Amino acid sequence: MAFEPFIETVDVQWPSEMARTSDIVAVTVSYPPGKAYEEKPVSSASSTPTKYTELPREDSLNDVKIYVNGGLRQCVMCEREFLGDQLLACSKCRAVIYCSSTCQKQHWKEAHKHVCGLYKAMMEREEELAMKIFLFPCSVDQPCKWLESLGIHRKGMWRRKCSCYSYCPFGLLPVKPGLSDSWGGLDDEEYPRDSPFPNHLREGISSPILLSGWSEYYNLRSLPLSSPVADILTHPLTLYYIITTLSISSKNLLLNGKEVIVHYLGPEGELDSMPAFAEVGHLLNGSGNVQIVMVGPEVPLNLSGTTSGIGSRVRVNLVRGIYQEEATYLPPPSVVVALNCGFDSHTIWGDALDLIKSTGVPTFFTDQSEISCANAKQALRAAGLHITHPVTPNPFRSPVRTHGPSSNLPSYSNGFVLGVNT
Repeated sequence: MAFEPFIETVDVQWPSEMARTSDIVAVTVSYPPGKAYEEKPVSSASSTPTKYTELPREDSLNDVKIYVNGGLRQCVMCEREFLGDQLLACSKCRAVIYCSSTCQKQHWKEAHKHVCGLYKAMMEREEELAMKIFLFPCSVDQPCKWLESLGIHRKGMWRRKCSCYSYCPFGLLPVKPGLSDSWGGLDDEEYPRDSPFPNHLREGISSPILLSGWSEYYNLRSLPLSSPVADILTHPLTLYYIITTLSISSKNLLLNGKEVIVHYLGPEGELDSMPAFAEVGHLLNGSGNVQIVMVGPEVPLNLSGTTSGIGSRVRVNLVRGIYQEEATYLPPPSVVVALNCGFDSHTIWGDALDLIKSTGVPTFFTDQSEISCANAKQALRAAGLHITHPVTPNPFRSPVRTHGPSSNLPSYSNGFVLGVNT
């Protein structure tokens, strides 16, 4: 089995005699364990195994100019919006954005000095997180312009990739017949056909096709690397990766030709991307079935309670409501999945996590950035859940890097995955 190396920053509790309240401790862990990782030299005499042990003094602070294609960004301190070419970034980590040195110095005193070293470690992973195999632009500051450059703006499933249709509730975008229209009029060879994969047998027996990343998938589907479809397929293929690779119990069910029931929490834009989920059924390659129960407050009322078949091996049930209130009425899950879970922006996770803890069902979360995952870990631990699958880069994250309003931290849809009860 081949592993893709990744690096994770984890929190460490040092003995009191080694700890100082102003220190940021960032330990870099390399996976697989035998994969060497070369630490950058630091000018510290300390033997403490930290990557950044010394914080810059306030009197040494300065700003660096940043340019973000003229798009609107937000000062992290005063929250006012400015054009990207008018803003500054922290010169130490380059991760946070300010409108002036006054805001930067105030933010340093109040908050940033405690996390600057950690942010710097995260920013140094830009290169390894970037997916350089693709031949289309993979950095988005202004979504509408990015979509226009690819000829797919306001078309098909791409309509959820910018704010032009934000007035329309999720799941209710008008749909034209035909797969080509769903994929925004891309050329026929640029999107996956609604067809199975022939000649993929293991010892003469059909079994799910196991994939390690986008390169393998694009090759399997004979897609050109100039095709942007990975940005939409990140949701169904992340789901498929979880049930066939990360969740051993789900994988065993599929290998035995049985059904896997997925409780899919908090769907939003995916509700308008159902044709893309047909790939889950094709990748099953004639082995097992998947029932996806999408439950969340964004499911349209008129679609709640409906079931649709996406191909012969995937069924999708839509349920409007809060998961912990609806769970008793749902079929028992094999696995629970919450993609782009956003613990730091949603306040209703508490009771849902209590339910996940009490049932003990394997549950996987994805989020867009490492800092979002750090918030997710805190929320999970506060709920008494043990993280049994550590934060790792998701091989089926979107290759398209997005930018938060006031952050330059690497951020990708479904960028990282972690799990509990696994």
